[in-house]
Amino acid sequence: MQFGEYLKNRRTELGWTQPDAATKAGIEQSYLSKLETGKSFPSQEVYQRLVTALTLDTEALVAAVEPAELDRLSDIAAVRQHLLQREHGMRSTTRRWLYAGLAALVAGGALIGLAQIDRGGAATHYTYQSSGVILPGESLDVFGGVDDTPAPSEPDYADRLATRDALIARIDEQTISIPDMRGPSFTESLPQGRRIWALVGANAVLVPARFGWGLVPGFALIIGGLGCFFISWRRP
Repeated sequence: MQFGEYLKNRRTELGWTQPDAATKAGIEQSYLSKLETGKSFPSQEVYQRLVTALTLDTEALVAAVEPAELDRLSDIAAVRQHLLQREHGMRSTTRRWLYAGLAALVAGGALIGLAQIDRGGAATHYTYQSSGVILPGESLDVFGGVDDTPAPSEPDYADRLATRDALIARIDEQTISIPDMRGPSFTESLPQGRRIWALVGANAVLVPARFGWGLVPGFALIIGGLGCFFISWRRP
């Protein structure tokens, strides 16, 4: 909107004719006509008279009038002050968009970098089995005799049968799959004794990336950061 149009609209809102407004502002009607048609622009003194007579709001005027028109009014102190304030506000907003874009790029790059630390993929896992817990003082192959059935003719048949049945009752077979090869067998210490783990096989498993989740938000933050830079560049 042009300054003259803004001035005319304000006069119309008040229901005044040009002679009425000119009289209240203490200026000639012909001069007011030139102001409304854009043939002339007010001085500091005349502008102040118009503000008093028409109750003009300089802030609203600066927001509504075209930049080219405001340049012609920049010699007026009130207008110049609001122009400087608006320019400072725009620069502050632009800086905030730039800072937000920079922060988003840094965070996005960090997440993508984190996702590259462990990409996952195929890995070999080793399967170990244990028959049960070996009590203190027992031999490491104590569970090896559970499949031996003593002959009834043996003098210690009853004792050997009872021992075998007790071992069968203690059997607690467990299987684990671990990523580290620990030899044909290894011993695990437990509060009640120990377990002997024997290697029984190996297989390839797909291990997911520990930080793979960071890729999507990382790229999203980078795109958002570039968007912040674009907004700061396109702001008037």
